[in-house]
Amino acid sequence: MLKHKTKESKLKNKFNMNYPVKKLENNGTVMLRDYTIKDCIKKNENMKVTYDGDVMTLTPEELTTKYVSRPLKIYESKFDKGLSYKLIGYDWNPDEIEL
Repeated sequence: MLKHKTKESKLKNKFNMNYPVKKLENNGTVMLRDYTIKDCIKKNENMKVTYDGDVMTLTPEELTTKYVSRPLKIYESKFDKGLSYKLIGYDWNPDEIEL
């Protein structure tokens, strides 16, 4: 039986926060909410972003340093009244699977 190794298996001592996304921006950027990023960094967790069956794992260090866009626009949550957030962009680069 073949085993799949990803960046996640190399970082097994860390916990992962799952973050599914439905779309990428036109330039191949995935947009993540700032409060979720801050939560991962504070808890020292990896963020496991999933899109269309692919997974991209970002470590707390990568969440801090690898962003490509930080728009100034503030969004209001449709579900949590009073909660506002900014979207932070990261280049979509899914984990490579080694067989």
